[in-house]
Order: sequence, then structure tokens, then C-alpha cells
Amino acid sequence: MFGIGTRKTTPGFDGFHTSEPQTAPYLTLITNDLLLRDNESLALFDQQLPEGQRCTAVRFGPGILDTLKSDFLLSLYIEPAQLDEIADKVMALRATGRSTTLIIAIRSTQLAELGKWIDKRALEKKLGGVRLLLGNDVTAVAKALPQRLVLVQEENVIRMPLNPEVEDTAYKNFYVFSPQLQKLVARIRDFADNGVTRAYLLGGPGSGKTSLAFYYFLVRAKGQFVAVNLMSENTGDKGAVKSLLCGHVTGAFPGAGARSGAFSHARDGVCFLDESHGVNGAVMEVLMEALDSNQYLPFGASSKRPLTCALLFATNRSWEHLQNSVNLDEFTRLGAATLEVPELMHREEDMIAVVAGTLARLGARCNTWTAATGLTEDAWKRLRECRWHGNVRAMVRVLETAFVDTAARGGGNLLDIADIDHGIKLWEPVTHHSHAIYAGH
Repeated sequence: MFGIGTRKTTPGFDGFHTSEPQTAPYLTLITNDLLLRDNESLALFDQQLPEGQRCTAVRFGPGILDTLKSDFLLSLYIEPAQLDEIADKVMALRATGRSTTLIIAIRSTQLAELGKWIDKRALEKKLGGVRLLLGNDVTAVAKALPQRLVLVQEENVIRMPLNPEVEDTAYKNFYVFSPQLQKLVARIRDFADNGVTRAYLLGGPGSGKTSLAFYYFLVRAKGQFVAVNLMSENTGDKGAVKSLLCGHVTGAFPGAGARSGAFSHARDGVCFLDESHGVNGAVMEVLMEALDSNQYLPFGASSKRPLTCALLFATNRSWEHLQNSVNLDEFTRLGAATLEVPELMHREEDMIAVVAGTLARLGARCNTWTAATGLTEDAWKRLRECRWHGNVRAMVRVLETAFVDTAARGGGNLLDIADIDHGIKLWEPVTHHSHAIYAGH
């Protein structure tokens, strides 16, 4: 439970105040904000903590973290470029086995700078133990605080190659800030660590299923990552599908040289079978041969080979749609545990990271345009309330549209609600015939 009553306070550091009794504080606020120099402002945060816990506040500056003992740190409106000292301290504490968590509270005008900082830390492999909170005044931050008081256990980013099957490709960041996605990542890691080699990723379009499959591959740390889009590859020709998945031998058909199929190319790694609501007909026949006995026969070969790779299926359809689309006997042979990707609309912290990262990326390309540094408060509210049937992919398209519209007309440093609405109309319509067929819709 979260206490809402008034608590006794006593003077603290540098004019700030702390609550009694004087045990190690549960939450330490780190701020330059003069609003927190009075007892009433600090009480806003004190009242949001679990019963029996207290907070303290310190002014941001050198050496403030030397005796840090709080479970949670709240960086309140510190410029993102100055966050390294705090984040480094958190990482050091976590390396000793503690679960110290840094909550970064920013205004909507600081989003692009936050995106630059997140990308820098991700590139340095130093992004962990962080939660995000967007609030344009102290009252809004305090109100949102209870939902942030969950310790972070996993890393905050998955570094995902733009094309995981091409060497020296560029990388992108898949953000893992929300508790919902943190739980999913932990479940995926447990699958990989404990020999679960068949799993079904369920999530709407643009939700990050490929990135999460790649994370499973990283944890598994074996073989190769091979992705196959079953919907696009299913031509109905069993020989072609068999060649794609199982490979074929020299002379399997006129002029054929030997081909290594997806199963053998993955070795003991991961074969990611995307758009697997297309598992029927020839694809299902080939899969059944492999899944029944964990072995497969390359096209034209005389002897079978063992199936050593993990199989991760993915679909943007609902589980009920999958059950009804194929013979139930075939369906149960897939033998897959399920991994459900939570929709973006329920993951506010990941939304903050997506907006921040997108604005930073778009701004870095501007030469003659003035790059947007953030959003108006109304624009953020519109993004927060949007349904996001298209998840991250749709949000990025909306932000790109709003960014271009704003910059091209010299509209200033902040994306406004009109430009966001225009982007939503183009890329995330309220009603569309496809909404009903996707997982979770």
C-alpha cells in the first residue's frame, strides 16, 4: 500500500528536508530544482512511498553519491548530458549485487537530449538499472512515482542488428524500460538458460518480436541466427519449402548444386520462423517431418540429419486465430511455449524511450532544418492516449511525419499536437479493417 497521510519531517541536506525515523532513505531525490527547497514540495514525494518508507533530497553536484544507500534514486530534471556520474554509480552498485534503480524524470522538452544519452550509454554497454518518467512539473512527477517504484532486474536495451544475418551491419536499440517488458525479457532468458527450444512469440505488428527472438539467441550463445518469413516463402511448392528449410543436395533437381537450408545453417543456434500464421499446406508438411522426431531430410538426400537448432515461431495473430487456422493435431505438434509481447500502449516508459530515441536520430541528420528537441505537453498526451495498433513501428512513422512537417515549415523546437494528429491520421488510424485480426486487438 502507498501512504497518503502527512509525515513528520526534519531539516536535511542543504536546506532540504527528510522524514523520520532517520534510517536509510528508500528514495533519494537528486535535483537542481529550487521547488524542492521547501518541506511542502518534498512531502509530495514522501506521501507516494510504501508505508514506513521515507525519502530525502540532495542538490546535484560532485561527490553527492559517495555514501548513497537508497534503493531508488530520482534524478529530477537533471540535464541528460550530466547523468553519467549518477548512472555510473548505479551500475557500480548493481555490480556488487544490489538492485539500486535510477528513475530519470524529465520534461517533454528534454526528450531529444535524453535520446542522445540513452543511445550513447547503449553503445557503451552501460545502460542498466534505469526507469523513465515524463512529467512537466513536480506534482506530475510525484503522482507518477508509485508506478516507477519497481526495481529493475534486466538490462534496458537489446542491441539488435538491422540485419542479423549480414556481417558488419548497423545496429538499432530495442528499449526495455517498462516492467512488463522487463518480465518478458526475464522469461525469454529463462527459456534459453533452461533448454526450452520451441517457443511462440505472440505480438501485434511492429511490437519487436524479431528483436526479442534475437535476444533469445544472444542468451543461448550458440550457432547462427536465421530468420525465415513463412508467409512470404510459402508458394505451395513442397520441394521449394523443403529446400528453404532443410536444404537440398547436388542433383536434387536439374542443375542443382548443394544448398544449406535454414535448419542446417542455424546449426545449434536459432531458426526464427516469422509470420507463422502461414504455417499450413506445404510448410506444415515439412515442419511436421522435422518436429515429430527432431530430424529432417534435405531435398534429394538419402539420409536424415538431426535438428539441433531452437525453433522460435512468431505471429501477429491471436492464439485463437492460430488454433482455428490449422488441424488441431498438427497444431499441437508445434510443441511451443508462448511468449506474449505486451502492447506499446501499456508500456509508457518504452514509449518515452522510443520518442526520445527517434527525435535524437532524426535531429542528428538535420543540416538546414531546426531539429525538434521535444514535444508540447498536449502532443505527448496525444501520443500517450493513442491505441497504437502498429506498436513501435507505427509510433516511429508518426514521429517522423510530425518531425518533417514541423521542421519543413520552420515550426520551432517542439512538435505540437496538430502535427502529431496528422501523423496519426496517416499511420495509426482509429479504425481499420486489419485491427481485428491482430494479437491482443
